[in-house]
Amino acid sequence: MTDRKIPAAILAVTVHLILLAVLVFGFRWQESEPVVLQADIWQDLPPAASSRAPEPQPAPKPAPAPKPMPAPVQKPQVEQPDIALKKAREEKLKQERLKEEKQKEIEKQKQIEKQKQDRQIEKQKELEKQKQIEKQMRQAQQEKVDALNRMMQQRAASAKASLIGKYKAMIHNKIKRFVVVPPDLKGNSEAEFAVVLLPDGEVLKATLVKSSGYPAYDAAVERAILRASPLPLPPDASLFEEFRTLDLHFRPNE
Repeated sequence: MTDRKIPAAILAVTVHLILLAVLVFGFRWQESEPVVLQADIWQDLPPAASSRAPEPQPAPKPAPAPKPMPAPVQKPQVEQPDIALKKAREEKLKQERLKEEKQKEIEKQKQIEKQKQDRQIEKQKELEKQKQIEKQMRQAQQEKVDALNRMMQQRAASAKASLIGKYKAMIHNKIKRFVVVPPDLKGNSEAEFAVVLLPDGEVLKATLVKSSGYPAYDAAVERAILRASPLPLPPDASLFEEFRTLDLHFRPNE
């Protein structure tokens, strides 16, 4: 029993010392609430620990896994009516400006495209105008060439006709030199003959086409045609077709 009383006395002294310290420091803690300590005084000490080994305690159960905390729900910020209205107006103005700028850009693109089309049309018109000018120039040049050709042809035809007329007159005059007019011939009746020539001017035949009414004069003209052979022809052989068959008229007083 003596061994058990000693720890109890030590414990009682310790408790009294703690109470004393609390009372001393308690006055210094003005704003703190008084701490009430309660101590139990045992008459008998607890039984001493047995010398036997402690019984094995069962293994602690694993603590359950903590449940995941739900994500905090962010509450929508409630704006003041004036601020929200101002932002709405600003957003509307911004959209209107964007729409206006987009419309301006579209109009600008249309204007650029129209200018391109106008330039293309002007270019096409200029090409058509140039083609028309070139066509007119070609036509004018062709007309000049045609006019020159016609003039040359007219000159050639005139020269040809003049040359043909010249040689026909030479033929007529040569034949007339050989005509012996009958002395008793009266009047100035005309005799017409068709004379066929060879390329060298020789008379192939002479045919009376129209009588003068005087057989003696007609016969005199026929004899003169034959005696005048060969008749003069132009040096250009291409003109012989104009002399192959001649229609000659004779009057006694010419």
